[in-house]
Amino acid sequence: MLKKIKDYFNDWTKFELSFLIIGILASILSSVIFNGNIIDTLYTSSYLITALLMAKGKVECYFVGFVSVFFYGIVSYNQGYYGELLITIFLTFPIMIIGIISWLRHQDKEDDVVIISSLSKKEIIISLSSQLILFWIYYFILQIFNTDLLIISSLSVVTSVLASYFEARRSELSLFCYVANDIVIITLWLIPIINGKTELISVLVGPILLLINDIYGSINWRKLKKEQKEKNLV
Repeated sequence: MLKKIKDYFNDWTKFELSFLIIGILASILSSVIFNGNIIDTLYTSSYLITALLMAKGKVECYFVGFVSVFFYGIVSYNQGYYGELLITIFLTFPIMIIGIISWLRHQDKEDDVVIISSLSKKEIIISLSSQLILFWIYYFILQIFNTDLLIISSLSVVTSVLASYFEARRSELSLFCYVANDIVIITLWLIPIINGKTELISVLVGPILLLINDIYGSINWRKLKKEQKEKNLV
């Protein structure tokens, strides 16, 4: 059992292993220091593992992702961020199911990573344009639910949907959208912290770690895509 676990991490770089260990320790310590709860810690830790696996192009990111998304839905509900909760239930879960099927069907078995795709300009333009229109639909739906920080919550929906869609389509554009989403979510949680809810610092640690990870992931995916082009997989 221990040998299998050790073998799994053979292709992990020192940065990835260090970031995983430091990130999990940071989520636990921040929860203890700032009186967070166990759900906050589980969300931060599982999301970090999901993001790291995604940055490496590992299909396992989806299996851990289902767990992390579940915890984030609870955290969002407790804070009154119903936009984040709606994303989780009606958008993230369905797109993740589509994504896991797509990733399983397109694997570089030699390196055990997903085969990265190149989307047409038409698909990219349609995807971006549709979300500019849907932003207002999200806005009015969230308004009905009396969602806090309405505009920021709507932006979170837009960036999250785009990131999840491009991820399911196996495009490196997903990482850029995740970076944008991380910045929006950091803002979303930073505002109540500034207003005195310091216990939410343990939640804020998550998107800060994800931002670092997704910047790294965008670099790694470009590297993977280049290697896959050389092997005529893309």
